[in-house]
Amino acid sequence: MPHDRTLLYAGQDFTVEHLRSHAKDELGWSGPYTIESRRIIFPAGRTVLDVRWGDSTWQVDALTAMHLVDAMIYQLRPVVRAVRQSVVVSRHRPARPDSTPAFCRLSPKSLYRVHLAQRQLRRGDGGATAIASLVAELEASHQQMPLTSAVASAKQLLAETADREARLSLRELADAVSRSPFHLARSFRLQTGLSLHQYRQHLRIASALERLTDGDTDLAGIAHDLGYCSQSHLGAVFRRDVGVTLGEARRALA
Repeated sequence: MPHDRTLLYAGQDFTVEHLRSHAKDELGWSGPYTIESRRIIFPAGRTVLDVRWGDSTWQVDALTAMHLVDAMIYQLRPVVRAVRQSVVVSRHRPARPDSTPAFCRLSPKSLYRVHLAQRQLRRGDGGATAIASLVAELEASHQQMPLTSAVASAKQLLAETADREARLSLRELADAVSRSPFHLARSFRLQTGLSLHQYRQHLRIASALERLTDGDTDLAGIAHDLGYCSQSHLGAVFRRDVGVTLGEARRALA
């Protein structure tokens, strides 16, 4: 997959790069990729991507961090035609031996810290300590299991529509994946740890963080585009889940 790399940090313990992967015209499975050494990939933008390793497939979106292991052979399948932005950490030393990849869901607070650390590294104003802390937390966090088809389809629909004003209702989402609303809601929470509503809220926060990092200062416009009734509504959700106000995040990420 064509991509651009920007070196953000090179220290004794690890290297940090910003990776911008170009949108593919074809959405089928790629050929096999092999990485020589382990790396952790934090999301820094919206994406929907399937990752296949052996007989298992995981779905990666704007909330998913990946921990890929030494000599791992895997395949990628973009689900949407979109540019994918990531923060890639290489040459780190794991706290425990690892032989299988790990896929972990990030909280809105952790997503904000990824964007903030990236901004600090670009400015030459620290950030390496924050990246090290995120890596340590990720290695100790709960790993996501490969998803069943219905939950994976629901996650894909949420990711594709999270930054649109019009929202799918629970019944519409359930109908789209051929499940009852009760069965889908229960299965989704069991497999992801969040309700469908919470997951959509976190995806919207991820979209807001990406726009702030890209220099968008129109908070009311961001709120409108993401389907919130007002800037104050988005601000309340953002402060509750991220821990800072929209204005504070705008100043920190600008």
